[in-house]
Amino acid sequence: MRTGKDGTLLTCGIDDTLRRAVASAEGEVPSYTSDATPLGAQPRALDHLADEDLTIVATVKELAVIVGTSKQSTLPINYEPSCVTIDPKSKHVAVGGADSKVHIYSLQGTSLTPVTELTHLGAITDARYSPDSTYLVACDSNRKLILYTTEEYKLAHNKEWGFHTARVNCVAWSPNGLRVASGSLDTSIIVWSVQQPAKHVAVKNAHPQSQITGLAWVDDETLSSVGQDANTRIWSLPTS
Repeated sequence: MRTGKDGTLLTCGIDDTLRRAVASAEGEVPSYTSDATPLGAQPRALDHLADEDLTIVATVKELAVIVGTSKQSTLPINYEPSCVTIDPKSKHVAVGGADSKVHIYSLQGTSLTPVTELTHLGAITDARYSPDSTYLVACDSNRKLILYTTEEYKLAHNKEWGFHTARVNCVAWSPNGLRVASGSLDTSIIVWSVQQPAKHVAVKNAHPQSQITGLAWVDDETLSSVGQDANTRIWSLPTS
């Protein structure tokens, strides 16, 4: 799920379509419109550029570029995707795969062209470009996060971000791009410093007996998390 302009929600599901939900008034629960874009295969992930109303959906067969509700192009793939992130500045698209690779593409107009591949030691579970487009962070089933520079897709530092004890499920950037939060099957959240890569803060048993399934920063010092315990938690994480 992603948000578009004016609070529109974009979702894809087992009906193999991309759909939009719009709130009729502020504070109202969004309801789906009649527009549904057929995808032709089971979707696994999506990302959206709100300013251009452009969505990229990764299905089990291909990557689809959609503008508004119209599918503009597709690119066949031979791996199972797990996540998609678009950098609005460079127009690069990173797609994580079960093949233990982050696949980088260039978005030229409405077409995708392969650029490079970044190899991990486990299936990719999530990936996100930083707010300032300087970095790409990716996490995997091998308990690791890897931070790359987007200029050449090289390692941003030589420190190992591997303090989780099980699969890392999700990552999220703070709005200022100085910290990365990760959530894991091990029930913990770890917050990593980009400026001081050896420094991290761990929140053990953030969702007791439940893996972390999603993270989002409210501001630079406040993080929200969700888990399989059906709870949403808010964390105060001062920078000092």
